[in-house]
Amino acid sequence: MNFKTLILAAATGLTLHTAQAAEIRQVDGIAAVAGNEVITHRDVRQGMAEARSFLGKNNISENELRTQVLQQLINQSLIVQAGKRRNITASEAEIDNALADIAQSRKTTVEGLYAQNAKIGVSKAAMRRSIADSIITQKVQQQAVMQHTRVSDAEIDAFLQRAAQQGVNLPEGQPLRQYRAQHILIKADSENAVKAAESSIRNIHKQARSGIDFSSLARQYSQDGSANNGGDLGWFSDGQMVPEFENAVHGLTPGQISRPVRTQFGWHIIKLTDVRDAGTAEERQREAVRQYLSGQKAEQATANLLKDLHQGSYVEIR
Repeated sequence: MNFKTLILAAATGLTLHTAQAAEIRQVDGIAAVAGNEVITHRDVRQGMAEARSFLGKNNISENELRTQVLQQLINQSLIVQAGKRRNITASEAEIDNALADIAQSRKTTVEGLYAQNAKIGVSKAAMRRSIADSIITQKVQQQAVMQHTRVSDAEIDAFLQRAAQQGVNLPEGQPLRQYRAQHILIKADSENAVKAAESSIRNIHKQARSGIDFSSLARQYSQDGSANNGGDLGWFSDGQMVPEFENAVHGLTPGQISRPVRTQFGWHIIKLTDVRDAGTAEERQREAVRQYLSGQKAEQATANLLKDLHQGSYVEIR
């Protein structure tokens, strides 16, 4: 794991709390303003302490660490604010699960995690707020990534052709479990929309379960870009879809239709059409290329998200 990844991992779990400007005590001091929120020097100190616990003896100067942590705090603050504007939230159950995962990774209990953070001046409530912000951040990033990382067969063909022209030998890649599915999406951008979308998707689900052709229903109702193709998402592997979607797919057998599933995009019903292990050399190579191109698109989508948020927000480092 490289330094940048460590910083991002640490900052994602940072027990840091940004507050409204009116709530900031003068003694804290303001390190930066990000949109409608401020980041205090105390936030940065706590973030640096948390990052140090991840980095161990990594040889990085205090100034460089402070710069990395402050920038990550600014980015997270802007993303969380954008998420809240889009009514993206973190449930208590999601916070509990995230804390359990962090505790397990650190070989302690959740209560032990609370005690560790209390030693650096972070309360249980502040820690849970921070975890909630991290979950919202992940959801916003996932939303940005999933909308822009699909890789078409034409893109894979073009990549392979360029590699052949340049004399580049590509690795075969490893066999991967792949799924092919169709889905119907009813978008939900607010709590009121969520209720209406759930009602609509349950009605569509009844029609699908009654035997009405799934492709026809997708073309008629789905609000996803795949609607024109009957909701077909093509082949995908684990890690390419949001967790709620993947979990639903894992519970299906080919030909089976899921119950309504909620993600940050809205409400879905999913039909698993096929499962395979990409076994031939050509399939493995194409999947390796797909993963590579998808990763490039994910990095670019995240960069574009941050660029747009910075351009549309007031940011000042003091």
